[in-house]
Amino acid sequence: MKKYFTLLALSLFVLVSCSKEDAADQLSSLTIALDSETVVEDYSTFTVILKELESGQIQEKQADKVGKVVFNVPKGSFSVQAEDLVDNAVTMSGQITKFTVAESQMTLSLPVDLVVSPKNTSFVLDELYFNGAKNGYSYTYYEQYFTIRNISDKALYADGLSFGVAGDFSSLEVGDAMSKYLPNEIVISQFYTIPGDGKTYKVEPNESLVIAFSAINHNEKGNQPNSLDLSGADLEIYVEGGMTVDNPAVDNVIVNHSIFQAFHWQYSGAAPMILFRLPESADKFIAQHTEKLPNPASMGTMIQDYLRLPTEYVLDAVETGMKDEFYHKVLPESVDRGTVLIDGSSFDNFNEQFVQRKPVLGGNGEETVADTNNSSADFIVNVGGQKSYPKK
Repeated sequence: MKKYFTLLALSLFVLVSCSKEDAADQLSSLTIALDSETVVEDYSTFTVILKELESGQIQEKQADKVGKVVFNVPKGSFSVQAEDLVDNAVTMSGQITKFTVAESQMTLSLPVDLVVSPKNTSFVLDELYFNGAKNGYSYTYYEQYFTIRNISDKALYADGLSFGVAGDFSSLEVGDAMSKYLPNEIVISQFYTIPGDGKTYKVEPNESLVIAFSAINHNEKGNQPNSLDLSGADLEIYVEGGMTVDNPAVDNVIVNHSIFQAFHWQYSGAAPMILFRLPESADKFIAQHTEKLPNPASMGTMIQDYLRLPTEYVLDAVETGMKDEFYHKVLPESVDRGTVLIDGSSFDNFNEQFVQRKPVLGGNGEETVADTNNSSADFIVNVGGQKSYPKK
């Protein structure tokens, strides 16, 4: 009897062992290899999430320094995503929505890219205050500002984003030297870049970064009630030798190129603002995209160094202008299918016409803004609704 139990125990052990070996044989070794066109020195900040589509089972692992993660999985269909979520903000991500594991060993390359790029929903131009205010007979020339808003569901960094102003004017009927580059390129007269080391200017979901021409309290003496306090702006557009005083308490944007001696954004909106990201250095971009063109607003033929901006670099742009003097679109429909126009003419500005995106409710009931690539539908003109951003 003792011999019988010994044999039975041995048989059960063999069966269990075989069962475990069979299960192990059925698992595949899946290697996810992260890759990017952007130089990434250390991928260990990336979290890789693997989901089995049939069961819904999820596995989550950190990548190693070179960007590799190994999962043991059954054969079947999966999805995978990766992101470098640090301090509740993400700078790069990638995703493959469906792939099949059919071999015992498999390596899958997963490209990751910058989240803030023309390929992704990230930042949009939100508030645009270019028209200016009157205080009796006094005009505030330098209180222009705009905001860029994070419309994604994660905190993002705005470091490295650039903004420029169109070189052509929608209010002029003369000349076609710039419009001939449309629709694939937009001619710009100037551009600036948000500084930072990649993780400096963090913007939470549905929050905005404020960029002021002159980041001061424009009503500091209390005698200009229609003017704004912009001393709490996140960034300032200071051009050395220009018409404004540098506020040392507010960081400056990088001045990359300008045909003017200062930031020059039309009070009429006839030269729209463009938000973009360069895939190369600013110096290389300028060297490869400079075009000598006549200034359409000059009295004679003034030839200046403009830049051709490929539309594939554009994150967002808004076709602003004037109802009474709108003769042609400066921006192609690929970046804005519509227009948002203010009242008045080139000689009738400073009417406090504030251009802003319409508030809407998001999918989870949160308040966000409209973005359908059609400024006719996405924006409103709010007269006198411009905002102050005082120092906290």
